[in-house]
Amino acid sequence: MAVSAGLMPVQLRFNTGLAGEQYVTRELWRQARLDRCPLHPRGGCGFTRHGTYQRKSPAGTYVARWYCRLGHQTFSLLPDHLAARFPGTLAEIERVVAAAERASSVQACADALRPDPVSLPSAMRWVRRRLARVHALLPIVVAMVPQHLQARIARPQPCSATD
Repeated sequence: MAVSAGLMPVQLRFNTGLAGEQYVTRELWRQARLDRCPLHPRGGCGFTRHGTYQRKSPAGTYVARWYCRLGHQTFSLLPDHLAARFPGTLAEIERVVAAAERASSVQACADALRPDPVSLPSAMRWVRRRLARVHALLPIVVAMVPQHLQARIARPQPCSATD
């Protein structure tokens, strides 16, 4: 029986620990491995490598893909430095958010960051989409910090007399 991919993420984290240039130089998409189908971990679904797709930024970036024949679903291993569901890198999104915090308005930020030939309303939507995603995720991350700290406190490390 096939499982619906309704809430299943289709862009999975590829933990490279590297920045964009290093990922491209080393062509790490060639080394990406996804051993099991996220929909059918026991196998039997015809899960297979499905090539790559290219991202515009950073130049030369490719993302490895796989396809589940039974689930009619593709999955990508997205490297750490790339933003999911946005073009570009996480660092680029961070720069936009930081610039928006310093700017006198979203309009001023958009005007400064988007010199390419797009209308000001389009540039403002571009900034607002990034702000909205970060503002939605920030409370979740902040809420996770106490849990992370609490887990560390729950596992005390032995101390020596020289500590």
